[in-house]
Amino acid sequence: MNLKSGLASGVAVAALALFPLAVAAAGPGTATSNLTNVTDGYAADSTSTAEAQTTAQFVVAPGSLTLNSVPNIALSNTNVKDIATAATTLPLSSSSTVTGATTYDGDGNGTLTVNDYRGSHAGWTLTVGMGPFSSGSSTVSSATLNLVTSKPTTDNASTSAPVALNIPQSTVTSGWITNPQTLWAAAANTGEGQNTASTTEASSLAVAKQPLISAGTYSATLYWALQNAPTAAPASTTTP
Repeated sequence: MNLKSGLASGVAVAALALFPLAVAAAGPGTATSNLTNVTDGYAADSTSTAEAQTTAQFVVAPGSLTLNSVPNIALSNTNVKDIATAATTLPLSSSSTVTGATTYDGDGNGTLTVNDYRGSHAGWTLTVGMGPFSSGSSTVSSATLNLVTSKPTTDNASTSAPVALNIPQSTVTSGWITNPQTLWAAAANTGEGQNTASTTEASSLAVAKQPLISAGTYSATLYWALQNAPTAAPASTTTP
C-alpha cells in the first residue's frame, strides 16, 4: 500500500468524524425550520418520504340574539250582561285583527320568534307581563290571560318549549310591567338558531264579574322582554 495514499485516507476518515455530512431535511417543518427557510426543500429517498404540513382556516363571525316576532292577542267579543252578572272566559277570536291598538310590534299570526346567532351558547330568557285593560277612562277590575303556545320549531332540538302561563293584569311603573313572568327559557347550550312558537286556541282571557263594567273596546298592553341569559333579570325601568 502506498504510504501517501494511506495517510490521505486516514485524514479523510478523521475529517468525516469531525465534520459529518449534513442530512437533508425531510419535514414536516417546525417554527424555526420549515420549507420557507429550507432553501433546498425536503428530500425524499428510497427509505423515507418528504413530509410537509399546512393549515386550512376560516372565521365564524358572531351574530346577534334577536326578538323577531311577538303576537297580538285577539279575543272573542262579549257583552255587558255577561261580565256584569258572572265571571266570563273569552277564547281567542277567529279573527287575528286588533283595532285601535296603541302598540305596533305585534303580528296578527300569533307567532313568537327568537333568533340566537351569537355563537356563545349562553342561553336566553323571554318574559312577558300584561298591563290593565281599559277603554278610555273605563277599566276592568280583574283579568287574567291564559297564554298557551304550540310546540316550537327549533334549530337546536335540545331547546325547551315555552310554558303555559296565567298572566294577571298588573301595574305598569316607569313605562314597564312590574311583575313579568318567564314564558320561554333556553338554558346554556340550547336556544341557538331560529326558535318559533305560536299561540294556540287553548289560550283565553278570564274576566272577573264586574257589575259596573262599561261598554267599549278594551285593550291591554303586553310587555315582552328578551334577555341574553338563561335566568331572567329584573324588569326594565325604562320606557322602550
